[in-house]
Formats: sequence, C-alpha cells, structure tokens
Amino acid sequence: MPNPFSLEGKTAIVTGGSRGIGHGIARAFIAAGARVIITARNEAQLNEAAASLGPNCIARTCDNSDPAAIAAMVESAWRLSPVDILVNNAGISPYYKKSEHVTVEEWDSVVDVNMRGTYFCSVEVAKRQFDAGLAGSIVNVTSVTGVMPVARQGVYAATKAGIHQFTKVMALEWADKNVRVNAIAPGWVETELVGDLFASRHGEGLRADIPMGRLATPEDVAGAAVWLASDAASYVTGSVIVVDGGRQLV
Repeated sequence: MPNPFSLEGKTAIVTGGSRGIGHGIARAFIAAGARVIITARNEAQLNEAAASLGPNCIARTCDNSDPAAIAAMVESAWRLSPVDILVNNAGISPYYKKSEHVTVEEWDSVVDVNMRGTYFCSVEVAKRQFDAGLAGSIVNVTSVTGVMPVARQGVYAATKAGIHQFTKVMALEWADKNVRVNAIAPGWVETELVGDLFASRHGEGLRADIPMGRLATPEDVAGAAVWLASDAASYVTGSVIVVDGGRQLV
C-alpha cells in the first residue's frame, strides 16, 4: 500500500526557507521525498541553508514584499519543474509594541511581507497549477495570534487573521480545480524571530501562558505541513490547524 504521507516525486516551494520554521519544513519535505526550492532575501544565508539541506534543495532569492519579484521567482521555479506544493512561510514580526505606538511605515512593512506576499505568491502558483491541470496544495504558515488576541502584536496579528480569511476564500474558489489551501497557526516557536523577545522581561510571562510548558520547535510545525501537503490530507481544504501547545485554551 502506498504511503499517503509520502511526497515522492513532488516539487515544493518554501518561502522564508533559510531558517526557523521554513527550514524545518523544507527538511521534513525532503525527508518525505520532495524536491524543494527555498526562498529568502538574504542570498548568502539562503545558499548556506540550501547547501545544508542537500542535493534535493535549491535556492532562489526573493523579496516577499514585492509582487514582481514573487512572479519572477515562481516563473523561474516552474521552468525547473511544475510546482505541486507551496508553503507560504515568509513573514516578519519585528515590532513588539502597543497599537498606539505603531507607525505607518512599520504597519506597511509587516503587511507587505506577511499578507501581500502570501496572497500574490499563492495566486502566481495557483494560476500555473490551473493551466497545467495539476492538483496542488498551498499551506500558509500563520500564527495563533490570528485566532486570539496577544498584546503588542496588533499589526502582526492582523496580517495573520487576514491570511486565515483569504485561505478560506481561496480554498472555496479553487476546490473545483483540485487546489487545496490550508493554514497552520503555530504558537510561540523557538526560532531566531522570538529569541530576543523571550530573553527580555516579557519572556517568562509568555512561556507561562503555554499549557504544555515549552515553546514549539520547527519540527512540531513541519509535521503538520507534511500532512497538509500530502495525499493523506487530500480531502482537507480551507482549514486552519493550530499548533500551539494549548496556548489558545488559556
């Protein structure tokens, strides 16, 4: 009997794949048999990450805030191989401040990468999947802040809640084309993105709010991504899978 969790013969794009959650997902996809294209803005860091993942991974630089750069990246990837799986993981959360202190420039920088980038990367991949008659899986990495309020995360949370909504809309619109769209909403994950925050005076309180008593690892999120990308989830679309150690229950 074929393994329904296998990604053998599949090609995936993982945005923001040079570190953290994206790197963990790329590694898990390769272990499941996929060929993976990882993207990021920092070329040196990206190439180093691709080399660490082995011969079934290649790198493509891309600024996820720029729809033209996204279109060029997807076209370049498609020339190598039709893309079966897209993981929209690229995102930023550089500000930890109350809403009244957020500037217009800070708002725009987060929205452009997180929400606009995810939207247009999904569209660029999906249009090509439609034309090729290819069954596809799009997995959006969001956040538990998109389903529950977390202080000082207003802009980031707004982008993730917005992604949840267009995940459902795209799933509805594209179901008849056999392109599935789902999201994973992690809680706090042990990555460079949150290292400084958890080392600050806020860290102890944030950790205490997690019923399982620890931060997630990228591997905790990667397992859900492999499932959603695989045939094991072939009837799953429009879902938001929360991977948060029980944080939203508090």
